[in-house]
Amino acid sequence: MKDRLWFLPKKPQVKRILFHAINHVGLGHINRSIAVAQWLQAAIPNLQVLFLIEGGEDFIDPTGYPWIIIPGQASENEHIEQITRKAIEIFQPDMMIHETLLRPVIHKAAQAAGVKQVVMGSLGEALRDQFRHNLSLLNQIHLLIVLQQQTEVLTTDQEMIVQYRGQTLYAGPLVRRKKQLTSEALRHKLGLTQENKVIFVTFGGGGWDLARSLLSTILEAREQILSRYPQARLVAIPGPHFSGDLPTPNDFICYVSRFEAFLSDYIDIASTVVMMAGYSTVNEVASSGVPAVCIAAPDAEDQVGTGGMGEYAQTFPNIISSSADPSTLTQNILTALERERDFSAVNSFWQRAETASRSIVEAIEHILYAPTVKI
Repeated sequence: MKDRLWFLPKKPQVKRILFHAINHVGLGHINRSIAVAQWLQAAIPNLQVLFLIEGGEDFIDPTGYPWIIIPGQASENEHIEQITRKAIEIFQPDMMIHETLLRPVIHKAAQAAGVKQVVMGSLGEALRDQFRHNLSLLNQIHLLIVLQQQTEVLTTDQEMIVQYRGQTLYAGPLVRRKKQLTSEALRHKLGLTQENKVIFVTFGGGGWDLARSLLSTILEAREQILSRYPQARLVAIPGPHFSGDLPTPNDFICYVSRFEAFLSDYIDIASTVVMMAGYSTVNEVASSGVPAVCIAAPDAEDQVGTGGMGEYAQTFPNIISSSADPSTLTQNILTALERERDFSAVNSFWQRAETASRSIVEAIEHILYAPTVKI
């Protein structure tokens, strides 16, 4: 893939963008960065991309994008700056896009090299902290992209955002187009038939204590589920940071793995999805139209603006919100299994997602090709 040759001398007609994607509990930051990179490459000829990542290399590898791993701790600032400066020196990017976190040492290296800079992210504590503690730093970048509709963002957050002196773009939802296998091929790989009702379980990063009890609840509901749906099969991909033991496959549990790079392939074969996930995964499920049950982790309620993750998930007709109570969760799973895929929701979602992607591409293109202006 030509993008792997990022270290070769830059040709005159080529534009280059360096992404910095953090990786905390889940993989949403990398996911969103990949989505933007894909949309940009589809629109801009001769665009090359390089990622600075703080983990999640197994996630980004299948995309073919080249990456360099950097430390994720402030105590490693000296090493972070050294790696960033060397990457900028060799790659010679025209722009740097920071996903949520504008690390001062990375910003400093890009600014010193005259690289245009953009910050993007959905509203949560990480982005809010940028305004609380690093507003002067934010005011040195060219564009702020909030990956949500403005109506999804709390008034208090909007009042905070207007303190930023540069251009602000509200654009969401954002999901990446990715398919590795056809639904038929994946079913064949897992030994599933069209008659099987597939319950797909995922917990985003999977690092919450709640994830272990949720998986136990679903496994304990086996007999109740099979009594109503004898052909039901469970596919569980709890997340890369899931700390519990993974169950052994049997006549009910079809496939178990902590991590798969292409979750959308598994969503596509599902009859229902049970998730405790972040903003990106909720969007992926919403875009599929597959009936889903969302259990919001209390500690993750700030991952979106208005109302938190549970309320955001319920704005999509194919998703219902549930508590972690075993009887309630089991009943909601059975109810979801009765429902059909909502294709009207799919069409509506993708219209919004494509509008968001176009606005992001246009805003970035405008800055990318504009004469360099000191901020």
